[in-house]
Amino acid sequence: MKRCCLPILLSLMIFSCVSPKEPNLDATALAARNIFPTTTIQSVQTLGPEKTDISSPVVNQTSHGEIIQDEIWEGKFVVAGDIIVVPGVTLRVMPGTVVKIAANQDRNNLFDSPFDMKIGIQNESTNINGVHFGEPYRDEGHHISIRIEGTLIAVGTPDNMITFTSDNPNPGIYDWGHFEFAHGILSFSIVEYYRVLGPGGGTEVSHNILQHIGECGVCANSSVIVEDNTISYAGHELVDMHQSSPVIQNNILGPNPNHAGIVIDGGSPQILDNTITGCGVGIDFISKPDNPLLEGNIFQNNEQNIIYD
Repeated sequence: MKRCCLPILLSLMIFSCVSPKEPNLDATALAARNIFPTTTIQSVQTLGPEKTDISSPVVNQTSHGEIIQDEIWEGKFVVAGDIIVVPGVTLRVMPGTVVKIAANQDRNNLFDSPFDMKIGIQNESTNINGVHFGEPYRDEGHHISIRIEGTLIAVGTPDNMITFTSDNPNPGIYDWGHFEFAHGILSFSIVEYYRVLGPGGGTEVSHNILQHIGECGVCANSSVIVEDNTISYAGHELVDMHQSSPVIQNNILGPNPNHAGIVIDGGSPQILDNTITGCGVGIDFISKPDNPLLEGNIFQNNEQNIIYD
């Protein structure tokens, strides 16, 4: 298989706490705190209020390379090569901005780890550094990645969302690579045709549409808050976490046929009030978490709802 305030649960839910010493992963106990309806649920994403941004003094004129002072992206913007926003610098993306990333090309390669530079198809093992058997290697030399080591403030509005997408007229899920930010917020944005989204600890990913993804929709390997998003169609799981403690709440996860909605590998995640629908597996525990909290989730039309490897 490829892979903060808590809301008040509906009165039909049964409240239960998980012991910090010995988490109860018994399927019967989990079922008591989550919902497995037999009829199709038509879910509508509700977008929250606009966030307040900070000001940045420089309007960006650079489409690739290092960004060493605060910048603003707005209007239509083309990224032609890898971008690194250095520590201490803020990149602000204005509502309605359309960022098009050049597909399958990279004017200046800033990420050159030996494994990520490999090209061709991975036919060596079931999983090497997250690239599964039969998938293309990351080929960083010909794929753009955006790494924000400073702060990202990308906040659209419900009526004027930001878009990060491929410039390919026939886009595919491997058109561009990693989108990572160490600090800040990504909200009211459409992000698509990328390989991996990696938010850092203390960041927020909210009210977004994340779709057509090569690997994981959100790699929540931190204390990130992931809420009120719609995430669908990934080559691996929609959300994964490894030995981390994110909050994953109020999201619509799926469809994601043949793959997982959420993968949990240890840590102490909070998985609350999500609708997980049309996935190969709803939640896949690949190792036992320390102190998980799973409540109020709705499982609908999945091949399997919860499995333990």
